[in-house]
Amino acid sequence: MIKVLFVFLSFSTIAFSYTKGEIVDDYKNENYKKVCIYGTVANSKDEAILSLIANACLKIDSINPLGTIIKKMVSTKKYRENASYFATIILQKKLIYQFMNDGIDLSNLRLPRTSYILSVIFENLVKKNYKIIDKKTDKIKIVLKNKTYILWRSNSKPTKIYVDEYRDGVLFKHYWYL
Repeated sequence: MIKVLFVFLSFSTIAFSYTKGEIVDDYKNENYKKVCIYGTVANSKDEAILSLIANACLKIDSINPLGTIIKKMVSTKKYRENASYFATIILQKKLIYQFMNDGIDLSNLRLPRTSYILSVIFENLVKKNYKIIDKKTDKIKIVLKNKTYILWRSNSKPTKIYVDEYRDGVLFKHYWYL
């Protein structure tokens, strides 16, 4: 118990002492995981820093913290647009999750387009540009020019959605979403 409390207090101290300069430096040095983890608990109100933190979270595919961050991005048109961009990705993730688990029809939905992987997948699901390759796991294949995406569900509870991205037939990246 004391160990857990020590770890929590150490993490809290590091997070609350994480300065804007350190966030910017870590972002520039591509330490996205650190920026996302410590930045989300640092409680910054600076919307430029919040945008940086949210973008770092996207770069490591950590979407869940975005919901907390976007609530604070309201002061200018630019920050509201950034918040809408992040909210779009959150919504697309949730809708893909429902599609894979509940079979909801996405064909009547229209959301802003982004280059983020979930947006690409969402748009292809909306257009019904996919093929079911395994009904048991609801494995779906989306084929684009030089990329192929394979989506499938886990058997675990709660269910995870996996996305395997292939480039020119070679596995490029494996993603998972909850």
